[in-house]
Amino acid sequence: MTMAAIYVREQGTLITKSGERLAIVKGGRKLLERPIAGIDCVALFGNVQITSQALSMLLEHGIDVSYFSYSGKYIGHSAADSSKNIFLRLRQYDFYLDIDKRMDMARVIVANKIRNQITLIENHRWKSPYDWTSDVKELERHLIKLSDKDSANSLMGIEGVCSSIYFRSYAQMFTGEFQFEKRTRRPPRNPINVILSLGYTLLTKEVTGALEAESFETHLGFLHGIRYGRKSLGLDIVEEFRQPVIDRLVLKLFNKGMITKYDFEFPEEGVVNLTEEGFRHFCTAYERWMNGSDTTSGDKSFRSRLREQTAKLKRAIQYGEEYVPYTQNRNEKSEQEAGKEPHEMRI
Repeated sequence: MTMAAIYVREQGTLITKSGERLAIVKGGRKLLERPIAGIDCVALFGNVQITSQALSMLLEHGIDVSYFSYSGKYIGHSAADSSKNIFLRLRQYDFYLDIDKRMDMARVIVANKIRNQITLIENHRWKSPYDWTSDVKELERHLIKLSDKDSANSLMGIEGVCSSIYFRSYAQMFTGEFQFEKRTRRPPRNPINVILSLGYTLLTKEVTGALEAESFETHLGFLHGIRYGRKSLGLDIVEEFRQPVIDRLVLKLFNKGMITKYDFEFPEEGVVNLTEEGFRHFCTAYERWMNGSDTTSGDKSFRSRLREQTAKLKRAIQYGEEYVPYTQNRNEKSEQEAGKEPHEMRI
């Protein structure tokens, strides 16, 4: 059976239990109904309600419910009782307190992100005269500097500089009706930034959920460190998936016209919102992409690869194995980029 991720953004809707099925209703009219056995996760955006009976049924089946603001800001989630591996957490605390191990892991995270940035730039089929090779050389120079850095702040400083360089090249890859000058957040200032932010949010939610399911202490990160209320470990691990997963997806959506100006509304200058139809377009594309086959990892989907990386991190922390983050191979394209579409995910 094809598993479905249910995204609900229709304001004023109510999620209810109907036997062993999940129903979405509004004003007495049923909008959608799915058997609980075919649901993978549920995400609620804005003014969407869920009954206690429906929530209990979902949690009993191990299905997480995530809550977002209407604009896509992650708020929190309800999760089924997860693994109680206290021994993993004790080893994670020990790992964090060992400054050499922590800095080694932080350097691995930043180095891998820079390599993924370089790979995406080199793999792009450049048609513009933009001198992307100079950006790659600059990124490679900063990559060498990582070995001399001995604090999270200094590593984050290089990561920030490299991201600015990377987005300079990334901006030149878009050939459609929208221009992308630089990465902007809170709020994103153009349609490309809107989709990037939503993609990063959904991906971070998935990464954090996978870590929590393995009993990691998600508030304890190695690169992003400790900040009250922040799930830093999720931010650490999502770094290895930003370019291979979200940045490539967003590039495809805009350059192939799968997302257009009709998917956005511009209520005032500097404000960009996704329409309901635009939101559906993105969520459908995101699910296809996450569950589709990626040629760099055999027949494994990005979602499978994400779970695999979580298991690798667990072995690294608990048993001392080397942690090797996910890296997009050079000169290899996904099936989607080659023109093939994976099996459609029902939403």
